[in-house]
Amino acid sequence: MRKLMAVTAVTVALAFTAGAAFASSCPKVIKEGREAAAKMKADDPKVKAAVAKLDEAQKLHDGGQHAESLKLANEAAADLKK
Repeated sequence: MRKLMAVTAVTVALAFTAGAAFASSCPKVIKEGREAAAKMKADDPKVKAAVAKLDEAQKLHDGGQHAESLKLANEAAADLKK
């Protein structure tokens, strides 16, 4: 029983730590994406689409959906590199 409780405690601690890692990564990737977009032509459809993804990523981050936010921010950054 003690072993099960210890494993559960470790699992819960890891889950909270992983969430915090995502939470701190989102703003960094979003900021980098915005900085890259600022160096490009604002009227380029590719840039507009990437900025829209970054806006949505920020909303997801603000709503606590960090994994989804990070995924979308990374997609936007990749779109800007193409």
